Amino acid sequence: MKISLVAMATLALAHISIPLPAADKLPAFNSIRTAGPDFSVQGEYVGTVGGTHPIGIQVIALGGAKFEGIIHGGGLPGAGWDGNTRFYLRGKREGGTTRLEGVHGERLRFVNRNFEAVIQDGQLSGRALMFLNHVKDPTCRCRRVVRTSPTLSEKPPTGAVVLFDGSSTDAWTGGRIVDNRLLAEGPRTKRLLRNYHLHLEFRTPFMPTARGMQRGNSGVYLQELWEVQVIDSFGWTTENQKYERLSHVGRCGGMHELVMPEVNMCLPPLSWQTFDIDHTAATVDDNGRPKTPAILSIRHNGVVIHDRLILPPTPASAKTLPHRNHLPGRLYLQQHGNPVRYRNIWIVER
Repeated sequence: MKISLVAMATLALAHISIPLPAADKLPAFNSIRTAGPDFSVQGEYVGTVGGTHPIGIQVIALGGAKFEGIIHGGGLPGAGWDGNTRFYLRGKREGGTTRLEGVHGERLRFVNRNFEAVIQDGQLSGRALMFLNHVKDPTCRCRRVVRTSPTLSEKPPTGAVVLFDGSSTDAWTGGRIVDNRLLAEGPRTKRLLRNYHLHLEFRTPFMPTARGMQRGNSGVYLQELWEVQVIDSFGWTTENQKYERLSHVGRCGGMHELVMPEVNMCLPPLSWQTFDIDHTAATVDDNGRPKTPAILSIRHNGVVIHDRLILPPTPASAKTLPHRNHLPGRLYLQQHGNPVRYRNIWIVER
């Protein structure tokens, strides 16, 4: 995972566009130029407590200059986080200053004075007393960063089948090119697929006032059976999303109604992200009975989130769907009413 300073990343992310309406009429922005002042506060911060102990902080915009967030001990998810240590925060922006305070307890409603900080001009500074079991000085200092996937903009190898490169939608049924050579949500491939490596890049919109599964929702359906969830689940945990429907398996990279990703690698909204998927279809014997199951491995932004996952014969959401995951099927980019965008899609068939 590559990290760059905010000023550089802002130039890279800039797109000329306008806000797009989501299906539920919640505002959805697909450009940092129209996203408003809260966008420059939300995001990821890395730094230290006491000058030595690394931490990573994810700040999530909620609309109306309000924020929530998570403090990760060791660094950001997929980049140093110890997999266990995390604390929660909330904040409010007033002009160019955002003040943060720790929270804990039921529904994270109670103030935790062990953490207080201020964000100004992409710099976060304050005190984090909860790390005094690691350091003597509670002073925390972090800077805002933008991470990029190590496979972002990866070129298709020799022999790959290019499904979308921005020039046409010939490989798709219902394909639409929008926003300067991007693929809109909703199309299906004309090609039937079975065993393959898939590279795909996507971008969720900035929807600060949306909650849960309304927040930049789409999905990558494999064989038109299995949905790999696409959604803005940046900063979601089992604690801060405890009362949101599908907050576990529904986070980005989760298998819908089946299993959650091993780590939540979702980057902030309007970041380009990658899925690198290896799919091996099931096989059946001469009588049509299951012989070997379908196997799936996925890297989200370069980090393994499913490692040789064994898929059941039919999706959990289908009551009457016949066993057919041994047969070729289409790739479907789900239309869920939010302006999710795709690019650089190619496969290597096996």
